[in-house]
Amino acid sequence: MAAEMLGILETAAIAVCGFLIKKYVFLEHDMEAEKQRIFYLVSFFLIGIVFFVFGKDVASLAALFLIGVNICLGRKEHRLRGLFLMIPFPGIINGLFVPLLLVPPYLFALPAQETVAYQFLIYGVLSVLLILFYVKGQNWRSWFHENMQHRSLRKSEKYLLWIIGILMLLFSNHTAMQITLDGGNVRMADSIYGRGLAPFIGITSVSAFVMTITIIVLIMQGNKRAFYHERVASMQSGMITFMAEVVENRDDNTGGHIKRTAEYVECIAKELKIQGLYSDILTDRYLSDMVVAAPLHDIGKIHIPDVVLNKPGRLTEEEFEIMKTHTTAGEELLTHAKAELGESGYLNTAVEMAAYHHEWWNGKGYPYGIGGEKIPLCARIMAVADVFDALTSRRCYKDAMPLEKAYAIIREESGTHFDPAVVEAFFATKAEPVKAGPALK
Repeated sequence: MAAEMLGILETAAIAVCGFLIKKYVFLEHDMEAEKQRIFYLVSFFLIGIVFFVFGKDVASLAALFLIGVNICLGRKEHRLRGLFLMIPFPGIINGLFVPLLLVPPYLFALPAQETVAYQFLIYGVLSVLLILFYVKGQNWRSWFHENMQHRSLRKSEKYLLWIIGILMLLFSNHTAMQITLDGGNVRMADSIYGRGLAPFIGITSVSAFVMTITIIVLIMQGNKRAFYHERVASMQSGMITFMAEVVENRDDNTGGHIKRTAEYVECIAKELKIQGLYSDILTDRYLSDMVVAAPLHDIGKIHIPDVVLNKPGRLTEEEFEIMKTHTTAGEELLTHAKAELGESGYLNTAVEMAAYHHEWWNGKGYPYGIGGEKIPLCARIMAVADVFDALTSRRCYKDAMPLEKAYAIIREESGTHFDPAVVEAFFATKAEPVKAGPALK
């Protein structure tokens, strides 16, 4: 009876621990609250049935499988990949429970009854901790749900968890083979090492337990630090974007320009990514940095005199030369911001957008006269977005151009002013308004 009860507790511990690791360590999302509660109830009911029909080992495997199913259902994409996360789970769980449940009774040579009592005590302590976490940890869980729901583990963190999972699985299997329960007595399994293996098991077990706990804590703390880092970066981005809006408000001609161009940039970049173009450059991070940086492309206009910036007519050659300096002025401002605020992906991209968004594909643009793929991709995308918005927006010196005429100009300047691949992506988003969003409808 005691052995069966311990089996039930062990299976329940594996299931509960697995669900907690899934959510708070691997940062895998739950389903909607009501559906998640139903999934928990159904899962534990099924695990119970499997336990009484097939035994503890099969029930433990069923628990891990159901955690994998829960990961798949909680994802919006790459769902089947969730099942592969089950590979490190057994090792991580065993790295926590094997040193805690099996090793101390062996090292102290506890008889069967005392071993059972010890394991019931451990499960009791774990149950109390779980209850305290549920009752007292509501504020922390709310904070975690609110601030971690859009985060995911970095590749390095995933690799670390996989490594620790596989190592702990090998360790726990080896340890369990050396320690057996026979007739209620804890003894060494048949082994050439004999009892002399005890110190080794003791040291490695403590090391494994500490290593597993340390890795879990470090990753959770890393997630928290990453959140606050992103919060600070977001504040910095917001402040600089506010500066860009202040600059835009000086220019009576370009109301809403920075927001519209940011939408165009996002649409074009996503289409390029869908087409598999510039895949070595256009990572998810680069794309998000472009969207954040896009409003800063004209920030250098803060140095342009009002008489030039708001002139209600065509600029003279001398005035146009002054206007052209907004590119290098923006580059200098944002480079200075980088020096003050620290290295940042979106600021690097913002510098490139500000400096090069008036360069031409054929090398006849300004300020540096570079061409082709020497122009950063973000600036080549911004060039199309910037010109299209200028053509289709009303300015004090002109009316908004009809869309078809603007499209014709963009098409005509493909290969001269614009990167042909970017132009094709632009027209692909135009042809698919659902993907393009409201900006290109």
